[in-house]
Amino acid sequence: MRKVHRNKQVACTMVNEVLTVAMLVVMAIGVFSGFPVALVLAGTGFLGFVAAVWVGITDFQHLGLIYLRARGVLTNESVQFTSVPMLIFLGLILNASGIAETMFRLLGRLLTGVPGRYAIATLLIGLVLAPAAGVIGASVITVALVAYAPMMASGYAPRTAGGAVAASGALGVVFPPAVMLFFISNVFYLRIGLMYVALIVPVLLMVMAFAVYFAVTLRKTVEIPLDTPKTNLVSDLLFVLASVAVIASIPLSIILGFATLTEAAGVGVFGALLVALARKRLSFSSLNSVTVQTSTMTSMVFFIVLGASVFSLSFHLVGGPDVIFEWISAFDLTRWELLAILLGVIIILGFVFDWIEVLLVFVPVLMPIFSELDFADHVGSAYFAQIWIAGLIALALQTSFLTPPFGYALFFAKMAAPKGINLSDIYRGAVPLVAIEIVLIAALISFPQLITWLPEMSLGDVDAPQLIQR
Repeated sequence: MRKVHRNKQVACTMVNEVLTVAMLVVMAIGVFSGFPVALVLAGTGFLGFVAAVWVGITDFQHLGLIYLRARGVLTNESVQFTSVPMLIFLGLILNASGIAETMFRLLGRLLTGVPGRYAIATLLIGLVLAPAAGVIGASVITVALVAYAPMMASGYAPRTAGGAVAASGALGVVFPPAVMLFFISNVFYLRIGLMYVALIVPVLLMVMAFAVYFAVTLRKTVEIPLDTPKTNLVSDLLFVLASVAVIASIPLSIILGFATLTEAAGVGVFGALLVALARKRLSFSSLNSVTVQTSTMTSMVFFIVLGASVFSLSFHLVGGPDVIFEWISAFDLTRWELLAILLGVIIILGFVFDWIEVLLVFVPVLMPIFSELDFADHVGSAYFAQIWIAGLIALALQTSFLTPPFGYALFFAKMAAPKGINLSDIYRGAVPLVAIEIVLIAALISFPQLITWLPEMSLGDVDAPQLIQR
């Protein structure tokens, strides 16, 4: 009797492994075939459910779980999905108001005499365009249109100009109030305000490291003045400060407890509209274009959310996370080796999938492994260890966007590049920047306080909250 029971367990394990591999392979084939990702995820999830019923793991009475899961995800008030379209709309409105062009012109004046000033200005624009970086191409192309010409006219090497533009677009993806941070906080059940402040220090350190690199490598370059129409310096400064204030008000109001994310995003949109109207850059046609782009991006995001919910439910029903956990546990790795491998996997996944697919599909699959990584003694508490790991994942994804030969930011930088800049040039320009990012991630692993210090300070004397259990 004992032998029969053991064989049944082995058979069940083999079935789970086969279904796990089958679902992952079918999903990969569907995505690489060019089908819409949302449909691939939902279809694979449904096929996985049918297969699980066929082999007896579950039954059709649980089919309603798919509907309940999808409905529960979208109606969960604690997640505040309603903030997503407003954050996207905010970034696109600021783009339409000409913030990139004005900020580049202003920084070009203020940084006169600083080596590599145009490259540094390009990096700083990427931070201001953070809300629009939900789709990385929006920020990369916007920066490219205003930054390439003056950098090339000043004698920048094509690799330097291409690397600066690609890095600028990738920076905004992880700087608050970027949309990606909202989804990371949701996946790890973290407070969005703490997730926002956790990435401030790492991203600023990254900007400083990039700026020093450009200043050193371009110290002998003679940069020519911008050939732009003369404008009022005070007017440009007020416009940039107003735009920065609108963006900064979102994380600040959340951190200080004045508003929820949805409320803060709504106020931010109103402020962005006022700024655009004051600049007289908001016509009916531009507003219509921004609205259509927002609707398109939002629809894409929510269809992927629904598809990922269906896939995730079916994957859990067939025991996929447990199978992957057993596979990795068989190698008997230390927690540090496991963390390094997981971050490497995230970077590789970021080569071929957009960040939302990585966060909504693959990170939940790997969540049992992340849950086993006990770094409370290294970080100081279990909750802040989760914030630390979430921050590392965000930076790993950001690194993947900049890493040759598959980084998304590199392709968008080439799309908007003038003649004379090849994709190979952009690759060469990105390599030293990726090396800087890897060194920074290693420093953040060694010194987790660089991520957790601001979240701890923002909590003050309040005890660290406990992680919400799934």
